[in-house]
Order: sequence, then structure tokens, then C-alpha cells
Amino acid sequence: MGGIGKKVAYYPGCSLEGAARAYDVSTRIVAKELGLELDYLEDYNCCGAMETKNVSFWGTMLLNARNMSLARRQGHNVIVAPCNGCSFSLQRVEYFLETDKNTLDRINQLLQEAGEKPLDNIPHTYHILEWFYHEAGPEKVKEKTKKPLRGLKVASYYGCLYTRPHFYARTYSHLAPEDEEQARPRKRETADDDEHPYYMEALLEAAGATSVEIEPMHTQCCGGPHSLSDEEVSEKFVMMILQTAKRNGADIIATECPLCHASLEMYRHRLMLKGVPDVDVPAAYFTQLLGLAFGYSVNDVKLKDNLSDPIPVLKRLGLA
Repeated sequence: MGGIGKKVAYYPGCSLEGAARAYDVSTRIVAKELGLELDYLEDYNCCGAMETKNVSFWGTMLLNARNMSLARRQGHNVIVAPCNGCSFSLQRVEYFLETDKNTLDRINQLLQEAGEKPLDNIPHTYHILEWFYHEAGPEKVKEKTKKPLRGLKVASYYGCLYTRPHFYARTYSHLAPEDEEQARPRKRETADDDEHPYYMEALLEAAGATSVEIEPMHTQCCGGPHSLSDEEVSEKFVMMILQTAKRNGADIIATECPLCHASLEMYRHRLMLKGVPDVDVPAAYFTQLLGLAFGYSVNDVKLKDNLSDPIPVLKRLGLA
């Protein structure tokens, strides 16, 4: 455990100060309870995950490099992000800046032209789940749990960008287990398993929940990026995830990405209106569930913000 740092630059991205406010609030609660410190990244900009990634390579590089420059200005070598899209964007840019000196030189030139400080160091970037697991871990969660999630059957849904692309996320690959260098590119010892991630299950089980297996749906795309351009594809992806969770006995789906969370909740509603069976599984951010276990109320962790309303399930089990 450890290896990242107890105090980090916190990049909430666009969603956590908007539609995913509940994720931001509950993330701050969990960090505080676990003895970790989030230093809000002042004057940050969008990471461009949805807006520029496929349009402008240099635009995406510069957007994320500027956030890195701001983190350095605040004295940090580490940035954490709770969103899979933000985490992916930062890790992708970190990869190019670390491995291609020409790209780093060009980006530093653009930063100077934009009035920002060039990067003297390239901050390491992590998903917030990775940070919670390595800087606190299941033992600390167990220690802080006052109201165990006893009886709650949880399907942990990671989405597709948390562990992939393998090269950016640096997750441990099962494709080449005989070759350590190839299996764990750039040797990030804190990264989760790419095919069988387990950090979320480990933390929620430490808080008293029972994990429900939904592999391989736990890392399947939710269709979120296509929700406006191809609704049929997104709806089918969500249906497969929800039906797997329901048929395997889950009471609730735990999420760790605002886009995945929104996609699951929005298409769940549409599917239920169409009478599709076995899709009535509500969603909650894993931080909301940990917050409840730490003794916070439904209002404290903003469970009433969730469109799919997990409160009846939690009340039935005496957890809300």
C-alpha cells in the first residue's frame, strides 16, 4: 500500500461540479474520513475527453498539459481524477509527454505562448479509486466503518476506460503474464488488474457489502460516448449490464465514473418504460456507499440526487 501520496491535486473535471455533484461531495467525505487530502486544482480547464480527443491531438495535449502545469504551480507531482474520461485523458497525455521529447518540447512551447509555466516535471495521474485503495485500503475502510453495509449485494461496474487502454492506464495485463516488462508497461505498481479489476469490490467488502460477480460486463462500455449519436447501441449495452447484475442477484450497481453512472441511470429508465425485464437495478457511486458505511446520512452523500433512486433498496436493508 502507499506509493502515491496522502495529499494530491484534485481534478474534478466538468461533471463533478455539475450533474455529478453527488460524486464530488461523497468523494470529499470519503477522502476526509480516510485521512487523505484533496487540494482543489484552481482555474482548471476541461480535459477534452469528449470534445477534442478525436479532433485535435495537440489541442487535447495542451488542455491536459495546462492542468498539469497548474498542479505543478500548486506544488504537486500527483493529480487524481474521479472520472474515467478525465483519468484517461490525463494518463494519455502523461504517456506522450514522458515517452516523446519532441512532444514535450512542443507542448512546453505552447504553454509558454499561452502564458502558462512550462512543465519542469510531468505529474503522475491516477484514478481516485486507485488512490483510495493504495493510500488507505480495505483495512482503513474497515476501521472507519460505523454502519456496515451488511446484506447489500453490490455489482461493481468499472466501465471500459478505468483499466484500458492498457498502455495508458498501465494496468496489469493477463495477455503476457510470463513477461513482467510487457505485462506491466512502465511498471506502475499501484495500477489495478486490467481484465479483473477488484479495488472497488475490496473497499466495499471492507465496508460490509457482498460482491456480486458480473464479469465480463463489469468493464464493458456503457455506451456513454455514443448516447447522443447512437442511442440504440447505448441502450443495448446498458441493458446487458443491468440484466447481468439483476439476474446474478445484485441489489445495486456501484459506479466510479459520472458518464457511466448517467448512462446506466438514463437508459435504465427508458428500458423500464419499454417493459424490458430485469433492468430495475439502481446505481450509486461507490463513494456514496462508503459514506453511508462511515455513518453519514442519505442527505450527506446526496443519494436523493440519483435518478435511479437506490434509497428504497437501502431502507429495506436498514441502511438508510
